[in-house]
Amino acid sequence: MMNQDESGLDGLFQKYRSAFPEVEPGPLFMPTLWQKIEARHSFWSVFQGFARTAMAGCAALALLLLALNLVSPQQGLTSPSYTDALVADHSAEKMYYAESVVTRQPVQMDDSRY
Repeated sequence: MMNQDESGLDGLFQKYRSAFPEVEPGPLFMPTLWQKIEARHSFWSVFQGFARTAMAGCAALALLLLALNLVSPQQGLTSPSYTDALVADHSAEKMYYAESVVTRQPVQMDDSRY
């Protein structure tokens, strides 16, 4: 059985060699190969490479910020921040009315003089 599989494989290789002849590399083989490869690169492949790089950079930045957030000192040990001062300020809540109130009647001007 092994001999039949090997003969079938040898026949497959012979058909392959007859269909695709061997290419002899010459002095221009590599430059032409790279020209063909670079010709297939389009704008989208360049954009895709940039997007992958940007995605990896953003993921690294997110991990760095997460690590810095976990390592940050406790809130009780630091001085209060600006937002803490705004939260603690209750003067706006105690004020009932903040606009000026006019207690006298406005002066009426006589338009006939003009």
